[in-house]
Amino acid sequence: MAADVSAALADVVERLMADHPTIPGVCVAVHLPDDSMVEVARGTADPATGEPLTAAHAARIASCTKPFVACTVLQLMGQGRLGLDQRVIELLPPPAAELFARFEHGQVATVRQLLQHRSGLVDHSTFPEFNDAANGEWTALRQIAIAVDKPALFAPDAAFSYSDTGYVLLGQMIEQLTGRSLAAAVRDELHLDAAEYPSIFWEVMEPTPTSLERAHQLHFGEDTHDWNPSLDLFGGGGIVATMPDLARWWTALFAGQVHPHLALQLADPLPTAGPDGVPWPNNDEVGLGVFLRRTAGVDVWSHGGYWGLQTLHVPALGASAALVITHRSTEVPGPGVLADQVVAVLAGAAG
Repeated sequence: MAADVSAALADVVERLMADHPTIPGVCVAVHLPDDSMVEVARGTADPATGEPLTAAHAARIASCTKPFVACTVLQLMGQGRLGLDQRVIELLPPPAAELFARFEHGQVATVRQLLQHRSGLVDHSTFPEFNDAANGEWTALRQIAIAVDKPALFAPDAAFSYSDTGYVLLGQMIEQLTGRSLAAAVRDELHLDAAEYPSIFWEVMEPTPTSLERAHQLHFGEDTHDWNPSLDLFGGGGIVATMPDLARWWTALFAGQVHPHLALQLADPLPTAGPDGVPWPNNDEVGLGVFLRRTAGVDVWSHGGYWGLQTLHVPALGASAALVITHRSTEVPGPGVLADQVVAVLAGAAG
């Protein structure tokens, strides 16, 4: 099966790059049910030097960090340190709680609502105040401050609207409850073994693994490699990883090896319809930190990342995948398009 999947994925990736020549590189890693790994990498890791992209190159995974945060929240829930329907403001450190109290629903929004993007809180990254993010030094509190003074999009639990700020708040909550940095708490609570997942680390908060190289990820033609990581570091994003390590972690998650509350995490996913009633493409539904859609005749649990990433698991096929397209631009298909082609390849190989 691995050989067939590898050949089919290579064809998909090569056609994508031929059709969209502004893409420097693409890497797809698929973890198959027999524990084999298929890795397809094409293009360059650094357009300036022409260094070939390989599956050993890491990437900033952006919002693909959110499932790690959500899983940590579930671990703390299982330890009795929080309730999913508890008010978030009760669990925040005082400076973050003071800020969140300025949000019109800050006194009632719950942990579950932040996990599922149903609090009505806006996303700080969508506002002009964030436009200097490529060069500025950010803190979690500065990002929260952008969002809390904006009008709520809807009453809590009335609709869905994706909010990075909600996960920054969850990151603050985790630090308050554990007394550790977010990176340390996630690693410890999820038993994230550096020997098992050597590339997965939290940028800035943890040392860069020895010899790990990060691919250059472009944003509308601009190389973001040296952008200040505080742009996306506090729970909405922050993790750096290779695609093979990410794919294997997703397999572990859906095998129940990351935390013992998977059934709760996936139970009763809710629509992603916004206050206008319009759902996300593919009619995605949202669980606790993961999204559900149906493609190629199978259910797919996934999460995307702003810098051209998607991580996913297909329960019916027992396979997980992680992929990165190293250029985000209106001229380039989003990673979800490539992810659906990957799922179609897997479904075809499985017969």
